[in-house]
Amino acid sequence: MPILKMEEISTNLTKKKPPSHHEGDINKVLPFATTKKYVKGSFQPLLGDYVRNITQINVKKQRSSSLDAMGVDPLIYNIEKSINAGDQLQHELERFLQYYLYGEKEDIKLIHPHIYNYLQGAESDNIFRKVAKCASDVLVNNDQRVANIFKNTTTEDVLSELIIGALNRSTQEHSAETVYQCKLEFLNELYCEDLIYISYHQDYFIKSLPTLTHFYFFTYVCQLLLKFEQFEKADYSSATPLYYALDWEGVISKRRKAASDLEGFKRIKQKAPLLFPHIHTMSQLCTFTGNTSNSFYTYPELLERFTDSKEEQEYLEDLNNWLKQYRHIFGERVSLKESAGDLITAFRLLFESIKEGMNEGARISYGNSIDNIGSEFLRIRGSSGTILMLNHEMLLLLTAISVKDKRIPINQLFTEYEKRGVALDRHSKKAVLEMLDNLNFIDKKSDSGDAQYVKPIL
Repeated sequence: MPILKMEEISTNLTKKKPPSHHEGDINKVLPFATTKKYVKGSFQPLLGDYVRNITQINVKKQRSSSLDAMGVDPLIYNIEKSINAGDQLQHELERFLQYYLYGEKEDIKLIHPHIYNYLQGAESDNIFRKVAKCASDVLVNNDQRVANIFKNTTTEDVLSELIIGALNRSTQEHSAETVYQCKLEFLNELYCEDLIYISYHQDYFIKSLPTLTHFYFFTYVCQLLLKFEQFEKADYSSATPLYYALDWEGVISKRRKAASDLEGFKRIKQKAPLLFPHIHTMSQLCTFTGNTSNSFYTYPELLERFTDSKEEQEYLEDLNNWLKQYRHIFGERVSLKESAGDLITAFRLLFESIKEGMNEGARISYGNSIDNIGSEFLRIRGSSGTILMLNHEMLLLLTAISVKDKRIPINQLFTEYEKRGVALDRHSKKAVLEMLDNLNFIDKKSDSGDAQYVKPIL
């Protein structure tokens, strides 16, 4: 009996005419599409859906174009009932609450982490909801410590207590299914640790949550592409650092590592069109008997899965047969491949076949999602092209989560950056030291004389 479910894969590819690529029932790892519709800009519009995916809280929309029969916002009305201010003060109270809760915006102000549950979501934009779901699945990965940050209703002042108490939400939580499989657990663990740390500083947490989450999700996508491109040699337990520059450094020459084809964003840009065929290659490779949970296995995980010599040989034979069948489905545009003598070769041959069989426009369009999701961290610098950039705010945030509450040597700071996928060349490191020194975050007093330490930011 064949191990690879060739008939199932073939059915997935031939459901439409002409044949098109479909991942089948294998767990998804990314939410992007081959259409020209992308999520671009700040992560802020996604936060309501993102947090509700984490807490699994059902909420009713608080704001709408129509007020109640008395012309009063329902939330404000519920707060007024709690206060019982009297007729004389009612109008002034309504004006104050209107400004305090909403200002000039339609969405409620974030005065407490719990209120993230009540932010309006992307009601009609499916791609926004998919990105929010993917980010919550792969970054939080059902960590209840993070969920508790947004479930907690404890407040430090009476007004916040009244507002949270008046929010009209369902008391029942829904059970949410994990849709996107986390493949980089080290980033998931770092994100949760960093998020929990800044949650002890509420104002900073509310200010920094969109940027931190956006940065980590962009890093996750870039790292996934880099790992896929390394095939069986990839190490999924640590980051492959990419070089960033600082946006106040001025001209970034082509000789800088941030502008390099091999070490900067150009490496991501060049490889981005290969992300789509990699996902489909592994999805097909994972469609085998015994994968009852429809797990998405990476190339190294597949090699580890098929270590039994007899099973490995049967799987290899199936793959060689599938290579011929795949070419039959997609025709002459897929070049004829010789039979592979081992699984590593078979994986690469299938990838090459799928890359040839795919529409080039679809591959490019899917890869462009990386540019769009990372637009906040990318800058075009003349002839040096698109470069990964950190502004002052992002660098201070990265430093705060790297140092946490104990001073660390400056070299350890840069190591912590690299754990999170950020590498800096000597020019950028010098600029970082100057900025931190100007802000009085560098401690030069130590037992070793001239050693430098970075003090906690928060």
